[in-house]
Amino acid sequence: MPCLRILTNVPNSKIPKDFVNNIIPVLAKAVRKDVKKFSCVILGDCQLSFGGDSSQPGAVSTLESIGHVAPEDNRVIGREVSAFVQTHLGIHPDRFFISIYDIEGTNIVKGGDTIRE
Repeated sequence: MPCLRILTNVPNSKIPKDFVNNIIPVLAKAVRKDVKKFSCVILGDCQLSFGGDSSQPGAVSTLESIGHVAPEDNRVIGREVSAFVQTHLGIHPDRFFISIYDIEGTNIVKGGDTIRE
């Protein structure tokens, strides 16, 4: 169950209402998993600074996935997600940060049971 969480200083009013739905196919392609397995959360209006500058749009994010995240995978994921965020939120890739975690299915619970992917 891959999950992308984004915190940004972009105002909520400037985040497209369909952002979370539209980024899912990008994630599914980059992570090589079924669209139905993904979730995405975005929170705007955050106080955020890159290098002491909070005046420009920026975002920090985490992506958790059971597998399909390794050095070569992460380069693809980073390029695809950064490009999408730049296009749809106006955040330059230099001001967008992704922490990517490969997690064990036994550490994720959905429907009252751990995930077995």
